[in-house]
Amino acid sequence: MKRNIIIVILLMLSSFFGSCITLRPKHIFPPDNQVEGIHLCKGMEDSGDLLKPVDIQSDFTSKDDHINCFIKLKDVSIKIRLRWKWYSPDKKMFRDTGDIIVNQNEEYLGVVTAYDMLQLTPESKNEGQWTVVVFMNDKFIGRKTFQVRPLKLS
Repeated sequence: MKRNIIIVILLMLSSFFGSCITLRPKHIFPPDNQVEGIHLCKGMEDSGDLLKPVDIQSDFTSKDDHINCFIKLKDVSIKIRLRWKWYSPDKKMFRDTGDIIVNQNEEYLGVVTAYDMLQLTPESKNEGQWTVVVFMNDKFIGRKTFQVRPLKLS
């Protein structure tokens, strides 16, 4: 009888120590400040709660008076600084927004949309390949290149 009890205890201990359990825990808190998208567009729609890009493209003409660089972030829960740097076709910085503060109250925001606008002036030479670089909290988060073509006269 004692022998049977010892065997049962040994079997239970061996199965307990010989077992393996693996878990894939779900993140309790999703990662903060995720970039969902960066787009170049001709306009912005602000009819709803959030801004939306209109006419997304990477080819523009010298007739266009401005170009927007739109960014969509999700799960923002801290104060962030966004910055856009625009580079002309000759690789010189054309515009720097400086830091734009978002979510100063550090509330949780499910989605944040923002944009910067590059004004094109007829008197300056706009044609060529441009670049816009976007930063969040001094870290690179994206780059977009776009073409400004001369207006074709018919």
